[in-house]
Amino acid sequence: MDGGGGAAASGRGRIGPARAASVGAAEAAIEGVAMPDAPASPGSAGLPRLPVSIARSAAPWKRGASADTVLPEQEAVVHRWRPAAERLDRYRTLLGSQAAMPMAFPQVPVMAMTLDLVSRWSFPVRAMGMVHMGAVVQALGPLPADAAWDLRCWSTPGRRVRLGLEFDVWGEVSVAGEVAWRSRAMYLSRSRSAAGDEASAVPEPAQDGPWPRQLVLPAEEGTGRAFAGVSGDINPIHLHQLPARLFGFPRAIAHGWWIAGRVAALLDRDEVTPGRQLEIVFRRPVVLPSTPDLRVRDLVDGCEFAVVRAGGDALLCSGRILG
Repeated sequence: MDGGGGAAASGRGRIGPARAASVGAAEAAIEGVAMPDAPASPGSAGLPRLPVSIARSAAPWKRGASADTVLPEQEAVVHRWRPAAERLDRYRTLLGSQAAMPMAFPQVPVMAMTLDLVSRWSFPVRAMGMVHMGAVVQALGPLPADAAWDLRCWSTPGRRVRLGLEFDVWGEVSVAGEVAWRSRAMYLSRSRSAAGDEASAVPEPAQDGPWPRQLVLPAEEGTGRAFAGVSGDINPIHLHQLPARLFGFPRAIAHGWWIAGRVAALLDRDEVTPGRQLEIVFRRPVVLPSTPDLRVRDLVDGCEFAVVRAGGDALLCSGRILG
């Protein structure tokens, strides 16, 4: 799946069997960064293996959505999973976070479950080339780092919107039977034949100024590889220029979930605080390396932000954090 709305901006992102083989070789070379399972105790379920899911996601017999595509409702559940302390520390360091539990960190195991769902043989659309359009993350209760987490991830049939078939993948983390965190990620299989007039569920945060505060969002060349090492998301478009160019990008692009987590950390609003909500929509990819501008406007109960190309007004992503 493409991160940061890249294929939506470029209109590219689908690959044929030859390109899939090239991508497979790139994946094999970096399989060592995949996130290992971290069950809490013997008998508890582990996370799906990301290299296996990524290999399935490039299946050459799968295609983009069409007028006849029907997406199945699917679900995955993992019980008593615990985040490794070392991995959480590395995540905090990479994102520059001071939070005990960063707002977007629970998406790390949910990403592994998401890719498992959309790469299953029962899922008719090829995952490689789908576009991550946006997300909503909600903190609903306390989420201790040393607790056993029950994870649930499920997909929905979707909506036929102007650009193709849009669908949601939801994630939940529960502790002691209580839902503490929830995410809703919106994805698009870009297709004229699958398009329709249904309303998109992607958030529509304010994009226009004035923006009283302006920061920068440094995205170094190795950011994608570093985030892959922490998250396990080894999609090759985030790792090196060569595989990214196979998908129509000039260079590697940043993970959408790195952008969301880094922005929240820069704004000091990334602690999982019950009642907090993060909304983000991706418009164009953040290429690596680059230093986009981060524009901020404070609200009574939070803030709005826009990430734009350095020295210009080309919108890369925007959103808001409430609570």
